Amino acid sequence: MKKIIIIISLILTVSCSHDIVKETSNSPKIRYNIDVTDYSDDLFHVTVNVNNLTAQNSIYNMAATAPGTYQTLNFGRFVKTFSAFDKDGKMLNVEKISTNKWKIENPEKLNKIEYDIEDSFDAGVTEYPVAPMCGSGIENDFIAINTFSVLGYFEGLQTNPIELTLDYNPDWSIGTALPIKEGNIYCAETFDHLADSPILMGKLTFAETFVDDISVQTFVYSSDTSVTASKILGLAEDVLQSASGFIGYSPVKEYKFLMCLVDEETFIRNKLYGGGALEHSYSSFYVMPVNGEHLGGMRSTMAHEFLHILTPLYLHSEIIHTYNFETPTPSQHIWLYEGVTEWASDIMQLRGGLIDSDRYMELISQKLRMNEHFDSTLSLQEMALNSFSQSGYGSFLNFYERGAVTASLLDIRLLELSNGKKGLREVFLNLLEKYGKYKPFSEENFFDVFVKESYPEIKDFIDKYITGSESLPYKEYYKKIGYDYIPIRVSENSRPSIGTNVGMNDDMQLVTMGVNDEAKSWGLQDGDIILSLFDTQITMESVREIFGKISSMNVGDPFVLKVKRGEEEIEINGTLQQRMEKHIFVPIENLTEDQKKFREIWSKNL
Repeated sequence: MKKIIIIISLILTVSCSHDIVKETSNSPKIRYNIDVTDYSDDLFHVTVNVNNLTAQNSIYNMAATAPGTYQTLNFGRFVKTFSAFDKDGKMLNVEKISTNKWKIENPEKLNKIEYDIEDSFDAGVTEYPVAPMCGSGIENDFIAINTFSVLGYFEGLQTNPIELTLDYNPDWSIGTALPIKEGNIYCAETFDHLADSPILMGKLTFAETFVDDISVQTFVYSSDTSVTASKILGLAEDVLQSASGFIGYSPVKEYKFLMCLVDEETFIRNKLYGGGALEHSYSSFYVMPVNGEHLGGMRSTMAHEFLHILTPLYLHSEIIHTYNFETPTPSQHIWLYEGVTEWASDIMQLRGGLIDSDRYMELISQKLRMNEHFDSTLSLQEMALNSFSQSGYGSFLNFYERGAVTASLLDIRLLELSNGKKGLREVFLNLLEKYGKYKPFSEENFFDVFVKESYPEIKDFIDKYITGSESLPYKEYYKKIGYDYIPIRVSENSRPSIGTNVGMNDDMQLVTMGVNDEAKSWGLQDGDIILSLFDTQITMESVREIFGKISSMNVGDPFVLKVKRGEEEIEINGTLQQRMEKHIFVPIENLTEDQKKFREIWSKNL
C-alpha cells in the first residue's frame, strides 16, 4: 500500500469453469449478490445464498483486516441490519457475538442471509479510520468496492469457491480482475481470491497497453472529464515499460489499474484526508484527488503498485499465504513487501534510462528528510510487528522512506561483496524462482534464507539496519557510487519557513512534524495540533490558502501560531526563517576509477 502522505488484481484469461471453481455435490455452494441499483440510502444490500452448511459453519465473519492494509479495519461495525432465512423464508435466530461475527442458529437449515452495510468513505469513524483505498464508497457517478469491506465468509469455508453477481446502473461500466462466466456471474477460487479483487463501477474511461506479454488495463473514474484512462496510462507508459527490463519476465498475463480520481469537495465531504493506492495480486485500487500535484506523482505510485506482482504476490511468508482476516497478524517482513518494492520502483527508472543518477539521489534525499519525521529508535522489524496498533500505523509509512533507503544500501553492499556480479535485484529474482505464489517462505527463518542466498556478511547488515535500528551508513555507501553527503545547507528556495513541516495524525488533525531547533526555542513541539496561523483558523478547506500566504512574506516577519498540546491551547510567537535543506548528495567531480566502474555497474540491470 502506498498512502498519501502516501502506496494491485489480475486473473488468468480463463472462464469461470470447473478448472477454477471446483465443488462437489455435497460441498457448500456460496453465491453472493451485491445490489446497488438504488443507492440513495448509501448502503450496499448484500444477499448470500448458501446450502449444506454444518455446525462448524455457524459463524459469518466480516474482515477485521485485509492483505496490504497492515491495519485494523473492523468492517463489521458498518453492518446496519443482518438476517438469516431457511429455504421456506422463515427467519433463523442470529446473535452478533463480536464486532465482526454473527452466529446463526441451526446453520444446517440456512438458505440465505441478507444484510445492509454502510460504505466506509463517509462513515466518519475516529477509531481505526479506514483509508479510502482500503474501503468502499458510494457516490452519484461511481461505486468503489474493496470486496473484503462489503463481503464476509462462513467459518471453515474461507477456501471454498465463490460466485458473485452485481446489480447496478446498466449505463455504467465495470472494472475488476475477477473472471466472469456466462450470465455476468463472477467467480473466485476462494474468499482470499475474492478479497484480492476490488471492483470499480461507474462512468469510467478505459485504456490498454502491453508490458511484454502482460495486458495492462486502466479503468478511471474522474470528476474532471479531461483526465481519462488514456491520459493516466500515458503518464506511466514509460515507467511501466521499464519494469519489464527490471523483472525480466512476465509473471502474470493481465493487470488492472482501478482509479477513483475525485474533486476536493468530495474528499472534504467524506473526510477523506488521506488517499493513495492499495495493491492486490493482479490489480491496484486508487483513490486520489484529481489535481496536478497528485497526478504528477502518479507515475511513481503506479510503478510501485505494479511491482507488487513480485512481492507479496509471488514472494511471501505463510502469514500472507493463508491470510487471517479475523485476527490481525503482523509479518516482520514488510521491509521486503514495501521497502524493497519502493526501492525497485525508483531504481528501475534509473536503470531504464528514465532518470539519471542525480535525480535518483534527489529521491534518496527526499526519503531521508521524510525519515526524520518518524521514530528513529524503532527498527524496520519492530515497525512491522507494531503495524496493527493505533500508534504503530503512523510509523508504517516509514517503510516507503527508511525502508526504501535501506534496500538501496543493501543493493550497494551486495554489489560490493560480489565484485559487481550480484545486487539486490538478482538475489530478489533468485528468491522468486526458489519460492513463488504457491510456496511461501518461512516467516521465522527468512533472514537466514536471505543470507544463504547472498553472503555471510549480509547477516551483519540485517542485524544492524533491519532487525536493529543503527543509523544508516548512507555517507559511506553512496560515496562508493560517487556522491558526497552534505547534512544541511541553505536552501535555494527563497520561500520562508515557519520552522516545522505539517502532517496529519491518526485523528486526521493537522500537526507539526520535524520541528527545527529554532522553532523549539519558541516552545513548538512535534505533534502539536495546529489550530490557527496568522490569526486565521486552520481547516482542511483553508490550510492551502493560509500557508500560501507565506510565499509573499519575508524572512524575519513575525507570525502567531496557535496549537493544542494535550488539553492546553498554546500561542507560539515566531519569526519566519530562512529555509534549509537537509540530506543533500552532490556528485563528486573527479571520480576515481573504482567509483566510475562501481557506478556503471550499479546503474544497470545485471
